[in-house]
Amino acid sequence: MKSIYRLLSIAAAAAACLTACDPPADDPFSGGETPETPTRPSNPSETTGPTTQIRQADVFAQNALGIYYLWAKEIDSDLDQLSPSTCTDPVSVVRKIRYHVDNKEVDHWTVLTDDLKSMTNSVEGLGLTFGYDLQAGGISNRTGEYFLIVSYVVKDGPAEKGGLKRGDIIITIDGNAITASNIYDAFNKDKVTLGIAHYIADQNQIGPVEKQVTLEAVDMWENPVLVDTTYEVQGKKIGYLVYNSFDIKSMETLPQVFREFKAKGVEELILDLRYNGGGYVNTECELASLIAPYSSVAAGDVFQTEVYNDLLTNAWKDEDFNTYFSTTFEYQGGDYNISEDISDANPGISKLYVIVTGSSASASEGLIVGLLPYMNVTLIGTQTYGKYCAGYMMSPSSFKDIIPNFSYSQIADWGIYVMVSKFADKNGNNPAMPDGIPVNIEAYDDPFDGYQLGDTGESMLKTALSAAGAPDTGTRAAHASRPPFELEMIDHDVPRGVLIKTDLPGRVKASL
Repeated sequence: MKSIYRLLSIAAAAAACLTACDPPADDPFSGGETPETPTRPSNPSETTGPTTQIRQADVFAQNALGIYYLWAKEIDSDLDQLSPSTCTDPVSVVRKIRYHVDNKEVDHWTVLTDDLKSMTNSVEGLGLTFGYDLQAGGISNRTGEYFLIVSYVVKDGPAEKGGLKRGDIIITIDGNAITASNIYDAFNKDKVTLGIAHYIADQNQIGPVEKQVTLEAVDMWENPVLVDTTYEVQGKKIGYLVYNSFDIKSMETLPQVFREFKAKGVEELILDLRYNGGGYVNTECELASLIAPYSSVAAGDVFQTEVYNDLLTNAWKDEDFNTYFSTTFEYQGGDYNISEDISDANPGISKLYVIVTGSSASASEGLIVGLLPYMNVTLIGTQTYGKYCAGYMMSPSSFKDIIPNFSYSQIADWGIYVMVSKFADKNGNNPAMPDGIPVNIEAYDDPFDGYQLGDTGESMLKTALSAAGAPDTGTRAAHASRPPFELEMIDHDVPRGVLIKTDLPGRVKASL
Protein backbone atom coordinates (compact mmCIF):
# COMPACT_ATOMS: atom_id res chain seq x y z
CA MET A 1 0.00 0.00 0.00
CA LYS A 2 1.24 3.51 -0.77
CA SER A 3 -0.91 5.70 1.41
CA ILE A 4 0.10 7.45 4.61
CA TYR A 5 0.25 5.18 7.64
CA ARG A 6 -3.06 5.28 9.44
CA LEU A 7 -1.71 6.10 12.85
CA LEU A 8 -4.88 6.92 14.70
CA SER A 9 -8.58 7.12 14.14
CA ILE A 10 -10.78 8.52 16.90
CA ALA A 11 -13.57 7.81 14.47
CA ALA A 12 -14.96 4.41 13.85
CA ALA A 13 -13.07 2.47 11.20
CA ALA A 14 -11.28 4.60 8.74
CA ALA A 15 -8.31 2.46 8.02
CA ALA A 16 -7.41 -1.06 7.04
CA CYS A 17 -6.55 -3.26 10.02
CA LEU A 18 -2.86 -3.57 10.71
CA THR A 19 -3.19 -7.24 9.88
CA ALA A 20 -3.99 -6.22 6.33
CA CYS A 21 -0.71 -4.37 5.84
CA ASP A 22 2.46 -3.58 7.71
CA PRO A 23 3.19 0.08 8.53
CA PRO A 24 4.66 1.53 5.33
CA ALA A 25 7.74 3.71 5.18
CA ASP A 26 5.67 6.89 5.07
CA ASP A 27 4.73 6.83 8.78
CA PRO A 28 4.43 10.54 9.65
CA PHE A 29 6.41 9.96 12.83
CA SER A 30 9.22 8.15 11.05
CA GLY A 31 10.13 11.00 8.69
CA GLY A 32 9.56 8.82 5.63
CA GLU A 33 8.21 9.94 2.26
CA THR A 34 4.76 9.99 0.75
CA PRO A 35 5.72 9.90 -2.93
CA GLU A 36 2.27 9.55 -4.44
CA THR A 37 0.51 12.16 -2.30
CA PRO A 38 -0.43 15.31 -4.23
CA THR A 39 0.72 18.59 -2.74
CA ARG A 40 -0.84 22.00 -2.37
CA PRO A 41 1.83 24.53 -3.44
CA SER A 42 3.05 26.90 -0.76
CA ASN A 43 6.43 28.49 -0.10
CA PRO A 44 6.98 29.64 3.46
CA SER A 45 10.35 31.18 2.60
CA GLU A 46 8.59 34.04 0.84
CA THR A 47 6.40 35.01 3.81
CA THR A 48 6.73 37.82 6.30
CA GLY A 49 4.57 39.02 9.18
CA PRO A 50 3.74 36.23 11.64
CA THR A 51 6.52 34.60 13.63
CA THR A 52 8.51 31.77 12.12
CA GLN A 53 6.66 29.26 14.29
CA ILE A 54 3.25 30.51 13.24
CA ARG A 55 4.24 30.64 9.55
CA GLN A 56 5.31 27.01 9.74
CA ALA A 57 2.04 26.11 11.47
CA ASP A 58 0.08 27.96 8.77
CA VAL A 59 1.80 26.00 6.00
CA PHE A 60 1.32 22.72 7.85
CA ALA A 61 -2.39 23.31 8.44
CA GLN A 62 -2.99 24.62 4.94
CA ASN A 63 -1.50 21.54 3.34
CA ALA A 64 -3.06 19.05 5.75
CA LEU A 65 -6.52 20.45 4.98
CA GLY A 66 -5.86 20.99 1.28
CA ILE A 67 -4.69 17.43 0.73
CA TYR A 68 -6.31 15.14 3.29
CA TYR A 69 -9.43 16.89 4.53
CA LEU A 70 -12.65 15.08 3.72
CA TRP A 71 -14.25 18.38 2.70
CA ALA A 72 -11.14 19.86 1.02
CA LYS A 73 -13.09 20.90 -2.07
CA GLU A 74 -15.80 22.60 -0.02
CA ILE A 75 -13.35 24.76 1.96
CA ASP A 76 -10.80 25.36 -0.81
CA SER A 77 -11.42 29.10 -1.00
CA ASP A 78 -11.15 29.41 2.79
CA LEU A 79 -7.64 27.97 2.90
CA ASP A 80 -6.26 31.38 1.95
CA GLN A 81 -7.12 32.45 5.49
CA LEU A 82 -4.18 30.28 6.55
CA SER A 83 -1.74 32.27 4.41
CA PRO A 84 1.66 32.29 6.18
CA SER A 85 2.10 35.93 5.25
CA THR A 86 -0.97 37.08 7.18
CA CYS A 87 -2.41 34.40 9.49
CA THR A 88 -1.30 34.90 13.10
CA ASP A 89 -3.66 32.41 14.78
CA PRO A 90 -3.89 29.17 12.74
CA VAL A 91 -5.50 27.24 15.62
CA SER A 92 -8.52 29.56 15.57
CA VAL A 93 -8.62 29.75 11.79
CA VAL A 94 -8.73 25.95 11.42
CA ARG A 95 -11.66 25.86 13.81
CA LYS A 96 -13.33 28.71 11.91
CA ILE A 97 -13.03 27.25 8.40
CA ARG A 98 -13.76 23.60 9.08
CA TYR A 99 -16.78 22.54 7.08
CA HIS A 100 -20.07 24.40 7.60
CA VAL A 101 -23.38 24.29 5.75
CA ASP A 102 -25.57 27.40 5.95
CA ASN A 103 -23.61 28.61 8.98
CA LYS A 104 -24.16 25.26 10.73
CA GLU A 105 -20.98 23.46 11.71
CA VAL A 106 -20.84 19.99 10.14
CA ASP A 107 -17.30 19.15 11.22
CA HIS A 108 -17.01 19.58 15.00
CA TRP A 109 -13.76 17.67 15.33
CA THR A 110 -10.88 18.83 13.12
CA VAL A 111 -8.40 20.67 15.32
CA LEU A 112 -4.88 22.04 15.13
CA THR A 113 -2.83 21.75 18.32
CA ASP A 114 0.58 22.85 19.56
CA ASP A 115 0.78 19.76 21.80
CA LEU A 116 0.15 16.62 19.76
CA LYS A 117 1.64 14.36 22.43
CA SER A 118 -0.93 15.40 25.04
CA MET A 119 -3.76 14.93 22.55
CA THR A 120 -2.50 11.47 21.65
CA ASN A 121 -2.00 10.51 25.30
CA SER A 122 -5.58 11.46 26.09
CA VAL A 123 -6.85 9.05 23.45
CA GLU A 124 -4.55 6.33 24.77
CA GLY A 125 -5.80 6.77 28.34
CA LEU A 126 -2.38 7.96 29.50
CA GLY A 127 -1.17 10.91 31.52
CA LEU A 128 -1.90 12.57 34.86
CA THR A 129 -5.37 11.72 36.10
CA PHE A 130 -7.57 11.51 39.17
CA GLY A 131 -9.10 8.32 37.73
CA TYR A 132 -12.73 9.36 37.41
CA ASP A 133 -15.15 10.88 34.95
CA LEU A 134 -17.80 13.42 35.84
CA GLN A 135 -21.08 14.86 34.66
CA ALA A 136 -22.22 18.36 35.50
CA GLY A 137 -25.47 20.14 36.21
CA GLY A 138 -26.53 23.64 37.18
CA ILE A 139 -27.76 24.84 40.57
CA SER A 140 -31.07 26.68 40.31
CA ASN A 141 -30.85 28.76 43.47
CA ARG A 142 -27.22 29.80 42.96
CA THR A 143 -26.77 31.53 39.62
CA GLY A 144 -23.60 30.53 37.82
CA GLU A 145 -22.84 27.60 40.13
CA TYR A 146 -22.63 23.92 39.23
CA PHE A 147 -22.46 20.51 40.83
CA LEU A 148 -20.52 17.50 39.56
CA ILE A 149 -21.55 13.87 39.87
CA VAL A 150 -19.20 10.91 39.48
CA SER A 151 -20.04 8.73 36.47
CA TYR A 152 -17.42 6.11 37.28
CA VAL A 153 -14.02 5.62 38.89
CA VAL A 154 -11.08 3.75 37.39
CA LYS A 155 -9.62 0.73 39.15
CA ASP A 156 -6.62 1.60 41.33
CA GLY A 157 -6.89 5.30 40.53
CA PRO A 158 -6.74 8.13 43.08
CA ALA A 159 -10.54 8.54 43.10
CA GLU A 160 -11.16 4.88 43.93
CA LYS A 161 -8.43 4.90 46.57
CA GLY A 162 -9.97 8.07 48.00
CA GLY A 163 -13.29 6.30 48.44
CA LEU A 164 -15.18 8.01 45.62
CA LYS A 165 -17.74 6.01 43.69
CA ARG A 166 -20.38 6.43 41.01
CA GLY A 167 -23.13 8.76 42.22
CA ASP A 168 -21.00 10.85 44.58
CA ILE A 169 -21.86 14.54 44.23
CA ILE A 170 -19.22 17.28 44.32
CA ILE A 171 -20.31 20.84 45.16
CA THR A 172 -17.00 22.50 46.06
CA ILE A 173 -13.47 22.44 44.67
CA ASP A 174 -10.71 23.48 47.07
CA GLY A 175 -13.38 24.96 49.33
CA ASN A 176 -14.91 27.11 46.59
CA ALA A 177 -18.27 26.84 44.85
CA ILE A 178 -18.00 25.35 41.36
CA THR A 179 -18.27 27.96 38.59
CA ALA A 180 -17.16 28.37 35.00
CA SER A 181 -13.80 29.64 36.23
CA ASN A 182 -12.81 26.55 38.22
CA ILE A 183 -14.91 23.63 36.95
CA TYR A 184 -12.01 22.16 34.95
CA ASP A 185 -9.82 22.12 38.07
CA ALA A 186 -11.59 18.83 38.78
CA PHE A 187 -9.48 17.40 35.95
CA ASN A 188 -6.55 19.69 35.34
CA LYS A 189 -4.89 20.31 38.69
CA ASP A 190 -2.21 18.10 40.24
CA LYS A 191 -4.00 18.10 43.60
CA VAL A 192 -7.59 18.95 44.47
CA THR A 193 -9.87 18.87 47.50
CA LEU A 194 -13.49 18.04 46.71
CA GLY A 195 -16.53 18.78 48.86
CA ILE A 196 -18.85 15.77 48.73
CA ALA A 197 -22.62 16.00 49.27
CA HIS A 198 -25.45 13.57 48.64
CA TYR A 199 -28.76 13.61 46.82
CA ILE A 200 -31.84 13.85 49.07
CA ALA A 201 -34.35 11.91 47.03
CA ASP A 202 -37.52 12.73 48.96
CA GLN A 203 -36.74 16.47 48.68
CA ASN A 204 -35.32 16.19 45.15
CA GLN A 205 -32.34 18.33 46.03
CA ILE A 206 -28.66 18.12 46.84
CA GLY A 207 -27.57 18.42 50.45
CA PRO A 208 -24.66 20.34 51.99
CA VAL A 209 -21.00 19.29 52.05
CA GLU A 210 -20.64 16.22 54.27
CA LYS A 211 -16.96 15.40 53.80
CA GLN A 212 -13.82 16.56 52.04
CA VAL A 213 -11.78 14.26 49.80
CA THR A 214 -8.29 15.26 48.68
CA LEU A 215 -6.90 13.65 45.53
CA GLU A 216 -3.45 13.80 43.98
CA ALA A 217 -3.19 13.09 40.26
CA VAL A 218 -1.00 10.19 39.16
CA ASP A 219 0.48 9.25 35.81
CA MET A 220 -1.32 6.03 34.91
CA TRP A 221 -3.12 4.09 32.23
CA GLU A 222 -6.86 4.19 32.72
CA ASN A 223 -8.01 0.69 31.89
CA PRO A 224 -11.13 1.19 29.72
CA VAL A 225 -12.54 -2.19 30.78
CA LEU A 226 -14.53 -1.05 33.83
CA VAL A 227 -16.72 -4.13 34.29
CA ASP A 228 -16.69 -7.60 32.75
CA THR A 229 -19.03 -10.14 34.27
CA THR A 230 -21.80 -12.58 33.41
CA TYR A 231 -25.45 -13.06 34.36
CA GLU A 232 -27.84 -15.95 33.90
CA VAL A 233 -31.18 -14.99 32.36
CA GLN A 234 -33.85 -17.57 31.53
CA GLY A 235 -31.25 -20.34 31.48
CA LYS A 236 -28.80 -18.54 29.18
CA LYS A 237 -25.49 -16.90 30.00
CA ILE A 238 -25.22 -13.20 29.17
CA GLY A 239 -21.90 -11.39 29.23
CA TYR A 240 -21.62 -7.75 30.29
CA LEU A 241 -18.73 -5.50 29.31
CA VAL A 242 -18.39 -1.82 30.20
CA TYR A 243 -15.81 -0.50 27.76
CA ASN A 244 -14.86 3.17 27.80
CA SER A 245 -12.22 3.76 25.10
CA PHE A 246 -10.79 2.01 22.09
CA ASP A 247 -7.21 2.56 23.21
CA ILE A 248 -4.23 0.55 22.00
CA LYS A 249 -3.24 -1.14 25.25
CA SER A 250 -6.67 -2.72 25.61
CA MET A 251 -5.95 -4.72 22.45
CA GLU A 252 -4.10 -7.00 24.88
CA THR A 253 -6.86 -7.19 27.50
CA LEU A 254 -9.97 -7.59 25.34
CA PRO A 255 -9.12 -11.09 24.00
CA GLN A 256 -8.71 -12.40 27.55
CA VAL A 257 -12.10 -10.95 28.55
CA PHE A 258 -13.71 -12.79 25.66
CA ARG A 259 -11.84 -16.03 26.37
CA GLU A 260 -13.39 -15.92 29.83
CA PHE A 261 -16.81 -15.23 28.30
CA LYS A 262 -16.32 -18.23 26.05
CA ALA A 263 -15.22 -20.47 28.92
CA LYS A 264 -18.36 -19.51 30.87
CA GLY A 265 -20.62 -20.33 27.92
CA VAL A 266 -21.77 -16.79 27.18
CA GLU A 267 -24.38 -16.78 24.42
CA GLU A 268 -25.46 -13.12 24.35
CA LEU A 269 -23.56 -9.94 25.13
CA ILE A 270 -24.47 -6.58 26.65
CA LEU A 271 -21.79 -4.14 25.49
CA ASP A 272 -21.91 -0.90 27.46
CA LEU A 273 -20.50 2.01 25.42
CA ARG A 274 -22.39 4.78 27.20
CA TYR A 275 -19.18 6.75 27.94
CA ASN A 276 -17.07 5.56 25.01
CA GLY A 277 -16.11 8.44 22.73
CA GLY A 278 -13.87 6.47 20.38
CA GLY A 279 -10.22 5.58 19.91
CA TYR A 280 -8.09 3.52 17.56
CA VAL A 281 -9.47 1.71 14.54
CA ASN A 282 -7.15 -1.23 15.25
CA THR A 283 -8.82 -1.85 18.60
CA GLU A 284 -12.27 -1.31 17.15
CA CYS A 285 -11.68 -3.92 14.47
CA GLU A 286 -10.35 -6.36 17.06
CA LEU A 287 -13.41 -5.94 19.28
CA ALA A 288 -15.68 -6.34 16.26
CA SER A 289 -13.86 -9.57 15.38
CA LEU A 290 -14.38 -10.87 18.91
CA ILE A 291 -18.13 -10.25 18.69
CA ALA A 292 -19.08 -11.02 15.07
CA PRO A 293 -20.08 -14.51 13.88
CA TYR A 294 -16.86 -16.51 13.78
CA SER A 295 -17.56 -17.73 10.25
CA SER A 296 -17.38 -14.11 9.02
CA VAL A 297 -14.24 -13.47 11.05
CA ALA A 298 -12.45 -16.58 9.80
CA ALA A 299 -13.43 -15.72 6.22
CA GLY A 300 -12.05 -12.19 6.59
CA ASP A 301 -15.31 -10.58 5.51
CA VAL A 302 -15.64 -6.83 5.08
CA PHE A 303 -16.24 -5.07 8.38
CA GLN A 304 -16.39 -1.52 7.04
CA THR A 305 -15.88 0.59 3.97
CA GLU A 306 -14.75 4.22 3.68
CA VAL A 307 -14.82 7.16 1.29
CA TYR A 308 -12.12 9.84 0.91
CA ASN A 309 -12.10 13.19 -0.88
CA ASP A 310 -11.75 13.24 -4.68
CA LEU A 311 -8.07 14.18 -4.56
CA LEU A 312 -7.08 11.18 -2.46
CA THR A 313 -9.52 8.84 -4.16
CA ASN A 314 -7.83 9.59 -7.49
CA ALA A 315 -4.31 9.47 -6.05
CA TRP A 316 -5.01 6.19 -4.25
CA LYS A 317 -7.12 4.59 -6.97
CA ASP A 318 -5.38 1.25 -6.47
CA GLU A 319 -5.97 1.24 -2.71
CA ASP A 320 -8.32 -1.10 -0.89
CA PHE A 321 -10.32 1.14 1.43
CA ASN A 322 -12.10 -1.70 3.19
CA THR A 323 -11.52 -2.87 6.76
CA TYR A 324 -11.79 -6.61 7.35
CA PHE A 325 -12.58 -8.90 10.24
CA SER A 326 -9.50 -10.87 11.26
CA THR A 327 -8.22 -13.47 13.72
CA THR A 328 -4.80 -11.79 14.14
CA PHE A 329 -3.92 -8.24 15.12
CA GLU A 330 -0.61 -6.44 15.36
CA TYR A 331 0.42 -2.97 16.37
CA GLN A 332 3.93 -1.57 16.61
CA GLY A 333 4.46 2.03 17.59
CA GLY A 334 5.68 4.09 20.50
CA ASP A 335 5.93 1.83 23.54
CA TYR A 336 3.66 -0.81 22.02
CA ASN A 337 4.61 -4.06 20.34
CA ILE A 338 1.34 -5.95 20.25
CA SER A 339 0.62 -9.23 18.51
CA GLU A 340 -2.67 -10.97 19.26
CA ASP A 341 -4.13 -14.19 17.89
CA ILE A 342 -7.83 -14.13 18.81
CA SER A 343 -8.90 -17.25 16.93
CA ASP A 344 -9.64 -18.97 20.26
CA ALA A 345 -11.42 -16.01 21.86
CA ASN A 346 -14.63 -15.53 19.87
CA PRO A 347 -17.45 -17.00 22.01
CA GLY A 348 -20.07 -17.14 19.23
CA ILE A 349 -22.41 -14.36 20.35
CA SER A 350 -25.91 -14.91 19.01
CA LYS A 351 -27.34 -11.53 20.02
CA LEU A 352 -25.78 -8.21 20.92
CA TYR A 353 -27.30 -5.51 23.13
CA VAL A 354 -25.42 -2.20 23.05
CA ILE A 355 -25.96 0.47 25.71
CA VAL A 356 -25.38 3.92 24.22
CA THR A 357 -25.89 7.61 24.98
CA GLY A 358 -25.06 10.91 23.33
CA SER A 359 -21.52 10.35 24.60
CA SER A 360 -21.14 7.18 22.49
CA ALA A 361 -19.27 8.41 19.45
CA SER A 362 -16.88 7.70 16.66
CA ALA A 363 -15.44 4.17 16.96
CA SER A 364 -18.40 3.20 19.16
CA GLU A 365 -20.75 4.15 16.34
CA GLY A 366 -18.48 2.54 13.78
CA LEU A 367 -18.49 -0.74 15.66
CA ILE A 368 -22.28 -0.77 15.66
CA VAL A 369 -22.49 0.24 12.00
CA GLY A 370 -20.05 -2.46 10.92
CA LEU A 371 -21.74 -5.25 12.91
CA LEU A 372 -25.35 -4.49 11.97
CA PRO A 373 -25.32 -6.46 8.67
CA TYR A 374 -23.92 -9.54 10.40
CA MET A 375 -25.90 -10.04 13.59
CA ASN A 376 -28.92 -9.21 15.70
CA VAL A 377 -28.14 -5.90 17.43
CA THR A 378 -30.45 -4.09 19.85
CA LEU A 379 -29.53 -0.54 20.88
CA ILE A 380 -30.58 0.58 24.36
CA GLY A 381 -30.30 4.10 25.76
CA THR A 382 -30.42 7.38 23.86
CA GLN A 383 -29.32 8.36 20.36
CA THR A 384 -25.57 8.26 19.77
CA TYR A 385 -23.44 11.33 19.16
CA GLY A 386 -23.19 11.33 15.36
CA LYS A 387 -19.45 11.13 14.66
CA TYR A 388 -19.63 9.42 11.28
CA CYS A 389 -16.23 10.37 9.93
CA ALA A 390 -12.70 9.28 10.67
CA GLY A 391 -9.59 11.32 11.32
CA TYR A 392 -5.81 11.16 11.34
CA MET A 393 -3.51 12.49 13.98
CA MET A 394 -0.80 14.00 11.77
CA SER A 395 2.55 15.57 12.67
CA PRO A 396 4.47 18.20 10.66
CA SER A 397 7.13 15.62 9.82
CA SER A 398 4.54 14.09 7.48
CA PHE A 399 5.09 17.00 5.10
CA LYS A 400 8.83 17.67 5.23
CA ASP A 401 9.47 15.87 1.92
CA ILE A 402 6.33 16.87 0.03
CA ILE A 403 6.14 20.64 0.64
CA PRO A 404 8.92 22.58 -1.12
CA ASN A 405 11.26 24.37 1.31
CA PHE A 406 9.18 23.32 4.31
CA SER A 407 10.86 23.51 7.69
CA TYR A 408 9.08 22.36 10.85
CA SER A 409 11.89 23.12 13.28
CA GLN A 410 9.67 25.47 15.28
CA ILE A 411 6.57 23.24 15.33
CA ALA A 412 7.91 19.76 16.05
CA ASP A 413 5.38 19.41 18.89
CA TRP A 414 2.41 20.53 16.81
CA GLY A 415 -0.12 18.30 15.10
CA ILE A 416 -3.54 18.21 13.53
CA TYR A 417 -6.46 15.88 13.98
CA VAL A 418 -8.06 16.13 10.56
CA MET A 419 -11.21 14.42 9.29
CA VAL A 420 -10.28 12.35 6.27
CA SER A 421 -13.08 9.90 5.46
CA LYS A 422 -16.60 8.71 6.07
CA PHE A 423 -17.08 5.14 7.26
CA ALA A 424 -19.93 2.82 6.37
CA ASP A 425 -20.92 -0.82 6.63
CA LYS A 426 -20.06 -3.41 3.99
CA ASN A 427 -23.01 -2.21 1.89
CA GLY A 428 -22.12 1.47 2.09
CA ASN A 429 -24.74 2.35 4.72
CA ASN A 430 -24.07 4.54 7.77
CA PRO A 431 -27.00 5.07 10.15
CA ALA A 432 -24.80 7.36 12.29
CA MET A 433 -25.21 10.09 9.65
CA PRO A 434 -25.96 12.87 10.24
CA ASP A 435 -27.03 13.05 13.89
CA GLY A 436 -26.30 9.67 15.44
CA ILE A 437 -27.84 6.20 15.54
CA PRO A 438 -31.36 5.98 17.03
CA VAL A 439 -32.01 3.36 19.69
CA ASN A 440 -34.48 0.51 19.78
CA ILE A 441 -35.27 0.83 23.48
CA GLU A 442 -35.07 4.11 25.36
CA ALA A 443 -33.23 4.23 28.69
CA TYR A 444 -31.26 6.83 30.61
CA ASP A 445 -27.93 7.01 32.37
CA ASP A 446 -28.88 7.90 35.95
CA PRO A 447 -25.92 8.13 38.36
CA PHE A 448 -28.43 9.31 41.02
CA ASP A 449 -30.09 5.88 41.10
CA GLY A 450 -27.79 4.56 43.84
CA TYR A 451 -26.34 1.63 41.88
CA GLN A 452 -22.83 0.98 40.63
CA LEU A 453 -22.04 -0.11 37.08
CA GLY A 454 -22.57 -3.87 36.87
CA ASP A 455 -25.28 -3.92 39.57
CA THR A 456 -28.44 -5.40 38.08
CA GLY A 457 -30.47 -2.55 39.59
CA GLU A 458 -28.52 0.10 37.66
CA SER A 459 -30.91 1.83 35.28
CA MET A 460 -29.45 1.08 31.85
CA LEU A 461 -28.18 -2.42 32.63
CA LYS A 462 -31.55 -3.25 34.12
CA THR A 463 -33.22 -2.24 30.87
CA ALA A 464 -30.79 -4.33 28.83
CA LEU A 465 -31.31 -7.39 30.99
CA SER A 466 -35.05 -6.91 30.69
CA ALA A 467 -34.69 -6.84 26.90
CA ALA A 468 -32.76 -10.09 27.18
CA GLY A 469 -35.65 -11.70 29.06
CA ALA A 470 -34.95 -10.96 32.72
CA PRO A 471 -38.06 -10.24 34.83
CA ASP A 472 -38.37 -6.70 36.19
CA THR A 473 -38.17 -7.03 39.97
CA GLY A 474 -37.93 -3.30 40.69
CA THR A 475 -40.61 -0.94 41.88
CA ARG A 476 -40.54 0.99 38.64
CA ALA A 477 -40.07 0.07 35.02
CA ALA A 478 -36.41 0.07 34.09
CA HIS A 479 -36.87 2.39 31.14
CA ALA A 480 -38.60 5.00 33.32
CA SER A 481 -35.46 5.75 35.33
CA ARG A 482 -33.93 9.04 34.25
CA PRO A 483 -31.84 11.56 36.17
CA PRO A 484 -33.81 14.06 38.27
CA PHE A 485 -31.64 16.85 36.82
CA GLU A 486 -30.28 17.37 33.33
CA LEU A 487 -26.66 16.26 33.15
CA GLU A 488 -23.91 16.61 30.59
CA MET A 489 -20.54 14.93 30.41
CA ILE A 490 -17.63 17.35 30.82
CA ASP A 491 -15.39 17.23 27.78
CA HIS A 492 -11.78 17.32 28.88
CA ASP A 493 -8.73 16.42 26.83
CA VAL A 494 -10.22 14.92 23.62
CA PRO A 495 -13.18 12.69 24.47
CA ARG A 496 -15.96 11.78 22.08
CA GLY A 497 -13.92 13.01 19.12
CA VAL A 498 -14.71 16.64 19.89
CA LEU A 499 -12.89 19.65 21.28
CA ILE A 500 -13.03 20.81 24.88
CA LYS A 501 -16.45 22.35 25.40
CA THR A 502 -16.61 26.04 26.26
CA ASP A 503 -20.28 26.07 27.23
CA LEU A 504 -21.48 24.56 30.48
CA PRO A 505 -24.57 22.49 31.25
CA GLY A 506 -27.55 23.27 33.42
CA ARG A 507 -30.73 23.36 31.33
CA VAL A 508 -32.54 21.64 34.20
CA LYS A 509 -31.02 22.69 37.48
CA ALA A 510 -30.68 21.22 40.93
CA SER A 511 -31.08 23.19 44.12
CA LEU A 512 -29.00 23.05 47.31
